[in-house]
Amino acid sequence: MPARKAEVHHAHEEGIEFAFLTNPTRFIDDGKGNVCAVECIKMELGEPDESGRCRPVPVAGSEFRIEVDVAIPALGTRANPLLTKTMPNLTVNRSGYIVAEEGMTSKNGVFAGGDIVTGSATVILAMGAGRRAANAINDYLKWKYWKVKK
Repeated sequence: MPARKAEVHHAHEEGIEFAFLTNPTRFIDDGKGNVCAVECIKMELGEPDESGRCRPVPVAGSEFRIEVDVAIPALGTRANPLLTKTMPNLTVNRSGYIVAEEGMTSKNGVFAGGDIVTGSATVILAMGAGRRAANAINDYLKWKYWKVKK
């Protein structure tokens, strides 16, 4: 598991359930556009490849669903350049990550948090950036609503 021992320990303390050798295959919606489940397939370790590492392979007929209220995909190790290349005037740093001051980007009313701001780091840093962005969104909406009401 590519995580620090402390992160695994804290995840266990938070009640996180690990599903090893399990691969999500699709999100399932409730017919109204809301995610309600994740379909998964169990995996097993196959034969070693050229590097000597046993690669996971799907176990036929082992598909199952996990009911969820929210799904937060967190995949990859680099920022996806699609967003930053298609949004003009969005300030990014030399590594291609979005620059956000307390969650707010260079575009008024556009917020960012998580790995797209911190880069590949720990889950804790990404969560902190996400929390700062959520707080900034809350403050922004409160201020905007208050300003409109006056």
